[in-house]
Amino acid sequence: MRALTPKDLRRWAAHRRAEVYLISYPKCGRTWLRLMLGRAFTRFYSLPPDEDNLFLRWQSRPHPHLPMIAVVHEDRPMLKRPDELQASKGKFRDKRVIFLARDPRDVIVSSYFEMKKRGAIFGDNPYETRSAEYEGSLEDFIQRKEGGFETILRYYNIWAQNREVPKGFLLVRYEDLKANPQTELRKVVNFLGLQEIDDGTLQEAVLYASFENMRKMEEQRQFQAGMLTPADRSDQESYKTRKGKIGGYRDYLSPEQTEALNQMMKTELSSFYGYA
Repeated sequence: MRALTPKDLRRWAAHRRAEVYLISYPKCGRTWLRLMLGRAFTRFYSLPPDEDNLFLRWQSRPHPHLPMIAVVHEDRPMLKRPDELQASKGKFRDKRVIFLARDPRDVIVSSYFEMKKRGAIFGDNPYETRSAEYEGSLEDFIQRKEGGFETILRYYNIWAQNREVPKGFLLVRYEDLKANPQTELRKVVNFLGLQEIDDGTLQEAVLYASFENMRKMEEQRQFQAGMLTPADRSDQESYKTRKGKIGGYRDYLSPEQTEALNQMMKTELSSFYGYA
């Protein structure tokens, strides 16, 4: 039935059903955050601990207290030029939005390895005409038009400009999530109206979704979903849980490359995120 339903109609139905959106540019820690949330919901509300619940892939409300959450790379920015991005977010006017951001310098490096090392494992996407695979160098990837550094900055700026459009907006930064995961997770669940979830449940969810445990689960192929599966077990750069390091871009970029990106962030990136 899904194959026979026009994709635009499916997207419309999914958007109509959603009450809250968890949105990020790719490689900002979205899988990590959704796994923490999914674990907390599963434990607190005694839900079946299956992949759909753990990764928030809900087709219907799993518990009366839980809002319907849609987890998306909204507008598929990694495959677009800056001028192709949707400048208006009016369709989220009646929704609440959790926007997960990460230092664009780390995002561009992680995006490069995602497309170069992992793009092939997902196969063709029927919703896209552009490939999510890349064969060139990191330097060329940074400069490319589709999904390059300029696209990341433009995407962040658009959401900064539109943050008053949704009826609720919460910014979560990857760096803050790394520094204080339980505190940031509490902010998210409170934003969802789920203050009833106790601190002990959140603490367990943080431990469950730690980098070390996620890497272990990925190595053991505990989940069938490709989102937590290595493309090559012998190649660390092909893992979803690649490094999770703050400032890891310094391991791959020269001082000259780093300074060029710093200048772009200083002149072009909204101060809303605190990275410039």
